[in-house]
Amino acid sequence: MLVVDDEPDLRTLYELTLLREGYDVDSAGSVEEAWARLSERSYSAVISDMRLPDGTGLELLRRLEAAGRPEKTVVITAYGSAENAVEALKAGAFDYLTKPVDLRQFRSVVASALGRPTAAAPAPAPSAPSARSGGAARTPP
Repeated sequence: MLVVDDEPDLRTLYELTLLREGYDVDSAGSVEEAWARLSERSYSAVISDMRLPDGTGLELLRRLEAAGRPEKTVVITAYGSAENAVEALKAGAFDYLTKPVDLRQFRSVVASALGRPTAAAPAPAPSAPSARSGGAARTPP
């Protein structure tokens, strides 16, 4: 899985969270660095911040879609709005999360994107809604 965020502390937090869940994780701090990693291999998922120093997570998502890449994409942003969420989902994002990210919800969204069973989690704080879940916790199938 590839984590793309220009904030080193958040990138490390996401990496450690995913490593604890048993995922193989690479990271990048920019669109250019992410694309360089993507040119070397395929990933099960790409988790990308919306605003990056050299572009946006949405541009990265559109590029992945145009190239017919198989990666599921989760977009994370501190600048959440309904319009941004709809735009990301229309561009092919699996889900859209707003910062601060609730790590239980983060783990659940990633597991869901990869078709893994998820543990029931309490509803996230109102400041961290998910576009797909509408802020509600998911329960296992």
